[in-house]
Amino acid sequence: MDTNGTNPNGAFFGRYAAFRRFLSCFEQSPDPSRTTERSTTQPMRAMLLGLLTSRRRAHTRRLWARWLEPVMLRDPALLSIADPLPGCIRVIDTAGWWPALSRRMDDLPVTVQSRLDNRLADGALERVLASPEMVDWAETLRERSLAVLDALRTDPGALALFLEEANTHRMRAASTLAIPGGVAVLRPLDGTDVDTLAAALRLSDGWRTLGRRAPDMEIDELLACVRGAMADGSVPPEAMALFAVAGLYTHRDPLLGAALRALLPLPLVDAAAAWLTAHTEETGDGIAEAPSLGGGPAQGFDRGLRDLFEAARRSGYPLSSMDTGRPDHPPSGGMGAAGASAGASGGR
Repeated sequence: MDTNGTNPNGAFFGRYAAFRRFLSCFEQSPDPSRTTERSTTQPMRAMLLGLLTSRRRAHTRRLWARWLEPVMLRDPALLSIADPLPGCIRVIDTAGWWPALSRRMDDLPVTVQSRLDNRLADGALERVLASPEMVDWAETLRERSLAVLDALRTDPGALALFLEEANTHRMRAASTLAIPGGVAVLRPLDGTDVDTLAAALRLSDGWRTLGRRAPDMEIDELLACVRGAMADGSVPPEAMALFAVAGLYTHRDPLLGAALRALLPLPLVDAAAAWLTAHTEETGDGIAEAPSLGGGPAQGFDRGLRDLFEAARRSGYPLSSMDTGRPDHPPSGGMGAAGASAGASGGR
């Protein structure tokens, strides 16, 4: 189950199927002669509807978080890493970001929640969230979030209060999760994370055409996706970098990092791949592993890619500065290595 109160495959409604069937009994048209009985059942129906809809209060957050869903990571092991991971957004982070942001959006979240409640009275959640009206509201929430974040980053005092509030909510949500090492190892969100969030929201519109979550892709799918997007220009390079880095943190494979550096010569990809390489251990056969993060290197790479990785590792230079046969002019406007410069453009 995720922190929105539903599991990833939408099984939430399955748990309430019997409840909904029971509720439908109150929606039958009774005999006209039973007017008194009908009037006495209305309060009961209202109470049951209130119980059913009480779980919907997080749906405005869910509508907002959909912008981040393609790159959001759910692996609990990533929560216990003390170092900042460049360009990393974990699902538990939204439990802190959304309450702190929504309080700074005036009455917009209440308005969106009211519209959601009205629509959900007659429609299934996924259908309502995908409706043109909710798509428009999601865009409004994204734009208002960016306005809030841009203002915060020019006011150190306001930013400190924002981070304190976000970390309080995030820690409260984390206390319900099984985090390796416990909540004490959870690194507080900081200004670098704010930059990452702002960059992700600014660039998130570019992920619409991909139709997939990076953490759900196998290595060959991820590489093919990156190659295709770079070839046809369907996704801005900076947006693709955040997407690719989410896949890299999922697989935690230095060879994948080498390949992504070659395909996306941007500071964010370099920083993420370099971090992963620095936190791996070499085995006797020269293959790198990251036992502290879980998982192991993929075995599906060809020898040429393995040699490319070894050459980059021995040289001490980023792979993006090596001759890998890519175009002479790499994409411009790269995000900062520490988590994506919020000034990156091209997501709208």
